Amino acid sequence: MRKITIGLLGLAVLAGAASSYAQSAEICAPVEQLDKYRYLRQLTLDLYGRIPTVEEYERLHTIEDVSDEIIDEMVGSPEFYAQLRRYHRNLLWSNLGDDDLVGQVIEEEGDETFRVWLNRGKRDNYRGRDVDCLDMEHTNFDAGGRPLPMVENYLEGDCAGGAGCTMDGWVMVEPYWAPGTTIRVCAFDAQAHTDATPRDNGDPRTCDESGDDDPLCGCGENLRYCTARDVNEDAVHDALLEEPARLFEEVIAAGEPYMNALSTRATAMNGMLAHYYRYLARDDDAELKNAPVLPYDADWQQVDRESYHSGILTTLGFLRRFASHRARVNRLYTAFMCTPFEAPAGGLPSATDDCSQNPDLSSRCGCATCHETIEPATTHWGRWEEGDDFVYDEDIDTFSNNCANCEKGSCSNFCKRFYITRELETTPGSVDSELGKLKTLGWRTEAETAALDTGPSALVNRPEYQQQLATCTVQNFSEHVFGRELSPDERTGWLLEKTSNFASNGHDFLEMVKDIVSDERYRRIE
Repeated sequence: MRKITIGLLGLAVLAGAASSYAQSAEICAPVEQLDKYRYLRQLTLDLYGRIPTVEEYERLHTIEDVSDEIIDEMVGSPEFYAQLRRYHRNLLWSNLGDDDLVGQVIEEEGDETFRVWLNRGKRDNYRGRDVDCLDMEHTNFDAGGRPLPMVENYLEGDCAGGAGCTMDGWVMVEPYWAPGTTIRVCAFDAQAHTDATPRDNGDPRTCDESGDDDPLCGCGENLRYCTARDVNEDAVHDALLEEPARLFEEVIAAGEPYMNALSTRATAMNGMLAHYYRYLARDDDAELKNAPVLPYDADWQQVDRESYHSGILTTLGFLRRFASHRARVNRLYTAFMCTPFEAPAGGLPSATDDCSQNPDLSSRCGCATCHETIEPATTHWGRWEEGDDFVYDEDIDTFSNNCANCEKGSCSNFCKRFYITRELETTPGSVDSELGKLKTLGWRTEAETAALDTGPSALVNRPEYQQQLATCTVQNFSEHVFGRELSPDERTGWLLEKTSNFASNGHDFLEMVKDIVSDERYRRIE
């Protein structure tokens, strides 16, 4: 009897639990539409990246619903634009890793008794040993104002023994990153002269020509040629990643067609980035050195570039993040055309198959699935160097006789990097017709070769791509705020409707955003 009672009690408990669960499930079950308060919360999270304030909630007490006017205010606010920049940085996979982005670095060294700014990488060049300058004001200069040693053959501390060290003191300098202030800098490191050690034949040369190791070359006027570690080094890195996102912002805020951000000759630049391009960038590109002169603390603004530019696709941050032409094409198609490149369903054939020996990837079995699109598209970046350099070569040689005639195993690194050589030969004679051509022009038709001079803007401006770019723009943002992928039915129906609305509004991104977040699909719980 006791066992029965216990059993019945257990059943009752389970029944109660089940009933409680059912009630809970009923309470938490999806509803057709969010109420105005939950709708505001969702909007604020998606458009601002935060939950609403008490004041924002209280505003709803006296009105029936979240109005169009409230949504207009939200998409016009600084918070929304900050969120928009984060959205585009994510689209672009904004990360430069540990790339060597700057030349000389100046940093503060010492202890509580003596602290001074110096370039650690050049201590050997300046003083003969890896040591700091002396704790004394530098007073010994030549007639032209160049610092002369305070002490020759200094033999104390780490300089004891041998030839000793050539020592300098410190000078006070107003750094470009903090105008109106002064810091103590080792005199050799602070050199502002632009003339370097003459060439072996006596011909003059500048510090730009001599490289970072020249002992006569310092950080320049106001330390302009050096990046300040722990002050603006990380900020410079972030500004390079921010440039494409800011360009999107400029285009969107101006009400221009969204796709202009992929083709305009303009870019976005602030004072820090302008300074970086003019004085700090390691890349030997004349255009960088001609960046506009802006106050270091100048806010972001739109600036014009040379006519060969193509929006974010030729910003330094994009080109260095995607350092090969194929990587650039891949990111464009994946992020902005929603067309990622994937291996064929059956996978790639064996590398030993005869069909796998074709050096032309656009025709090689298995590879052609992707590369018949990728290879012609790379030509649009053909005048831009690959790798870590930001260089547009207007006069690049499309054919090299030296590279065409070098033998396999003896071709220079230059030839192997930029031109088709015997090194690419998979079977005897397989590259004969293409030898000496610029790699990006190999196996290309005459029409495809012409893309070398049109740049990426011509690629994204193709009429057949404009619809694809528009559709992908709507899809990307919809999936971003929905927190899920669009269903097949949505892609064939709802997405086309929203894309049509986007086009009828002149591809105005803000109007698209308002259209999506005002839609009943956005407002209901799935």
